[in-house]
Amino acid sequence: MRTFAILNMKGGVGKTTTAVNLAYLLAAEYRLRTLLIDADPQANATHALLPDGDRTGLAGLLGGYATVYDEVVAPSGIPNLDVIPASEELWGIDLNERTGDRPLHGTASALRDLRDAAMEDDAYDVIVIDCPPNFSAACVAAINAANSIIIPVLPDAFSAAGMDSLVYQIDGVRKIHPDVRVAGCLVTQWHRADVVEDATAHLRSESPVPVFDTVIRRTDKVLEATWAREPVQTWSPFSAAARDYRAWVKELVRKEGLENA
Repeated sequence: MRTFAILNMKGGVGKTTTAVNLAYLLAAEYRLRTLLIDADPQANATHALLPDGDRTGLAGLLGGYATVYDEVVAPSGIPNLDVIPASEELWGIDLNERTGDRPLHGTASALRDLRDAAMEDDAYDVIVIDCPPNFSAACVAAINAANSIIIPVLPDAFSAAGMDSLVYQIDGVRKIHPDVRVAGCLVTQWHRADVVEDATAHLRSESPVPVFDTVIRRTDKVLEATWAREPVQTWSPFSAAARDYRAWVKELVRKEGLENA
């Protein structure tokens, strides 16, 4: 079983869109039993795939209120795709960690333990984790559980400058989880302009981690899909971004050997 963490410390780079469309495509087109874990208290991935409702979700697992992953998993209604939802309760997990009020010593290993239990049960082929734009307790737990990290980036100077810092911080987590690797960074919101093409070329030549061949083009259909609360794959399957995400997932499946997952 493979576990991917979608990670970047910058907001607005397309982490949730990437996580939702990756999970959808792996489940719907590749028929892989997929679990999407929403580790961001903003819960945007949860809203994209599940109807509104009160759910314990990931906070229950990290907070010790749920003892097995079955208690926090919700079916998405899409064949082969389940979700562990996020909620604002994740903010409380971070507050407890930082203040020492009821410290949660098992938080860092909670998602790794979930992954191992799911493997033992042969429940899923792939886990995708949508991480928040900070090194929260949930984010560290996600990295600790991941085989591979995918970094969505904008084709701008700030993203290029911030990547060295991000990889440095990931290297720090490797002290706990030495096997985690960066699968690559994915350029999002690409469009035809000299500055964008120059920035993308700079990323490819200077990035400390691999850069995927596929780029995700900028389109308003992605914004529309967030209002519709569904993946762009179902909202506008022939849009530029939807076609690009299909091409990228095909590239990822080939490079990560998921054909035999």
